Amino acid sequence: MSAHQIFFHLVWTTRSRAPMIDVEAARFLDSYFRKIIVAHRAEVVGIAMLRTHVHLVLRTEPYFDLPRLVQALKGGSSYQVNKLPSNRLGLRWAKEYSATTVSPRHVPRVLRYLEQQGTHHPGEAL
Repeated sequence: MSAHQIFFHLVWTTRSRAPMIDVEAARFLDSYFRKIIVAHRAEVVGIAMLRTHVHLVLRTEPYFDLPRLVQALKGGSSYQVNKLPSNRLGLRWAKEYSATTVSPRHVPRVLRYLEQQGTHHPGEAL
């Protein structure tokens, strides 16, 4: 990773915000997201998952194809999770996602926000 400090906060939800992420799916998604992000030459800074949505903070190179990464994260992960024998909920993502740039000095604040997601959404915590 170069000396560039370009950070993104990505958020997306399950389709209709249905509670489709359980503990086992979250474990799988965490590992899957990390592999895909590294393969796209980015770095995971933080991850938060709830039953209905995902938050990711990434550090990227200056020339970076964010839509291609999100497509790989969302499309590939739902396909792979739905192949898990224990998956009874099914996993479908909403079409939309949010991508916000984060100033390097605000990264710690965003990471605290991710850590507090279970408090922000108590009925959705895993």
